[in-house]
Amino acid sequence: MNVPAMYGLVAQGVIVAALVRALRLSLGRASAAPRAAELWLPLLLVLLAPVEGVSLAGHLRGLWGDPSVVSLGALLLFLRRPAALPAWPHRYTCALLTLLVTLPLHFTLFLPMPMVTWDLYALGLEPWPVLAAVAMAAIMLRHRAGGPWTALVGMALLAYALGVMESDNLWDYLVDPVLLLAIAFAGFTGIWTSLHR
Repeated sequence: MNVPAMYGLVAQGVIVAALVRALRLSLGRASAAPRAAELWLPLLLVLLAPVEGVSLAGHLRGLWGDPSVVSLGALLLFLRRPAALPAWPHRYTCALLTLLVTLPLHFTLFLPMPMVTWDLYALGLEPWPVLAAVAMAAIMLRHRAGGPWTALVGMALLAYALGVMESDNLWDYLVDPVLLLAIAFAGFTGIWTSLHR
């Protein structure tokens, strides 16, 4: 089994483990089982349980695909300790990111619109423009967004250089639809909170 296939299968186990952990936290039962069990039992079940000759992780990959490296890193931080998740940027910064960056990225990368004539996703195959944009964003947001997000993006760039995922597109290492929607949700929550104070 090659590295990209291993990444995809392990990522599915991490997603399921994070969902189990989030469910336990929402029910107030986070301390009822050891943290190791919260991670390893769902992970092993997803990786080893066969469904029609294919592991459950293989089926989940077909259902929702592989997460980006940034998303996987955030999920691993959440499994380690929910408070270890990097904080979202300040609510006004998050709102600005949502309106000017996150939603346009989501619609042009993952929901191509007929009125958009250029293919932003194709830029990820020639990564220099994307790398330049990421570097500029990191420089502008380094004080507001903090170091953990920068570290996650750095991990994604290293994974891209090593070819850890099956995709050759840099965008797939940096973002995925769920991550962009989570940032958009945080942005709209920040806008809502600031309007109702």
